[in-house]
Amino acid sequence: MGDYKRSMLIEQQDNVAVAVEPIQAGEQTKVADEIITANAFIKEGHKIARCDIKKGDEIIKYGVHIGVATADISKGDWVHEHNVYDDFEEINREKRAFYRSMGKDDMDYSRVMQYAKEELGLPETILGYPRKDGSFGVRNHVVVISLVQCSNNAAQRISEACDVPATFVDAVCGEFPARFERSKRGFISAGTHPNTYGAVLLSLGCQQTDPNEIKAAIEATGRPVVNISMQDDGGATEAIRKGIEAVKKMKAEADAQKRVPCPLSGLTLSGYNGGSDWTSGLSANPIVGVALDMHEAIGGTIVEICGRGGYPENASSYEVGMKLMDIGDFFNEDCTIRGGKGLSQVNPTPGNKAGGLTTMTEKNLGSFKTHGHVKMQGILDCGELPPANGGWGINQAQGANDAYASTTLAMGGCHICLFTTGRGNPIGNACMTTIKITGNPRTATALEDMIDYSAAPYLYGEKGLVESGRELFDMIIRVAEGEPTKAELLKDYSWTTPHGTSYNGDY
Repeated sequence: MGDYKRSMLIEQQDNVAVAVEPIQAGEQTKVADEIITANAFIKEGHKIARCDIKKGDEIIKYGVHIGVATADISKGDWVHEHNVYDDFEEINREKRAFYRSMGKDDMDYSRVMQYAKEELGLPETILGYPRKDGSFGVRNHVVVISLVQCSNNAAQRISEACDVPATFVDAVCGEFPARFERSKRGFISAGTHPNTYGAVLLSLGCQQTDPNEIKAAIEATGRPVVNISMQDDGGATEAIRKGIEAVKKMKAEADAQKRVPCPLSGLTLSGYNGGSDWTSGLSANPIVGVALDMHEAIGGTIVEICGRGGYPENASSYEVGMKLMDIGDFFNEDCTIRGGKGLSQVNPTPGNKAGGLTTMTEKNLGSFKTHGHVKMQGILDCGELPPANGGWGINQAQGANDAYASTTLAMGGCHICLFTTGRGNPIGNACMTTIKITGNPRTATALEDMIDYSAAPYLYGEKGLVESGRELFDMIIRVAEGEPTKAELLKDYSWTTPHGTSYNGDY
């Protein structure tokens, strides 16, 4: 048997394979019992042609069209942006027109569980912190919330002195109505998040936000809140002193609270893909999809970013499907107005391309696997909580940015985010707990301080997909019950409230 370099064939009809390790020119790889000799160096994660592909022919990966050859490609050639045209905009328009032409009864919108609850053998309860509003948390944070840019430094000083999360803002003065409402919603969401025990609100005193309004909204959920104003409480130094005093008092109360059994099905989870590379769509994302399918099977709640919209196949009803189409139409039109061509003009990012992703369609196909088979029951605005179990989308057009997306998911009440990253990302969240998952063995090793779970064993066929998904779910339970994540150990408490960009709002 020859000594062949490893590569992966995703679907039998694909005319490209993915190099799982670097292949030098002249070296051979075996794909579906066929030997292919590389005509040029194929970097790990990049595509090698399985056959001759003529100029103008389709490039097929994941069993579907991902782009068009811009030159004749020979079997064994490197297939990437130098010989592939990204026709995402054209394909997206055609696909959207097709779905727009469908009637209400042309598609099956039924919600089909991938697993039976009984066969999973998951526990009924986990240990969490009950809240007076009926929710529960998996953390017991005291959060310092800066209500205006002028109080950011004082909030940071309090946060560092007390080792607690803090949220900061870039302005929140002179904001137009829709953006200002989103800012206020961000403050309230941080203070009322399931993982938040209590909050200290810090302001200058003359800002656009009314601290008493935010305080009342948080107090209505039964959480303790302290309001501190630098102008009213003796200046910055005195405000910092009072803030530290208030946080220490709340922390002592929070530390005294004991965990009690809470329903595992009461967790709200999400999957998100940031800093993707070639391994993301092949390993980390599908494993997250399995874990979310398992959570749905036990009656859990899943929230997803749908700022780019989606298609009816992602929805549980015709009405929700059309809502996804409306959001997508707005987003696509907005991208075209801003950039000329559209989203594919700036995506995939340079990092994505360096990792082997050539076109927007290719990137999307891998990213969508984080959703599993969960269908959206409805579409929420940023800051709204899911009204029932099952899958829910959040309309947030800025969701493609990791900082915006993480905060959007936290504002949707997500306890834990399953964040996949091929290239590595340290981002955490001030309220939501983040589990980092990678399929890239180099990332898992070199960036060990940022990664919680390696999907590489599945990538290399050492573990099965369902086995890996259950392994990840076991980690979710451990983290929910207090095991710290790498982002928490790094004290990454990011919080970036998205601006009011939605198809029915303003900026």
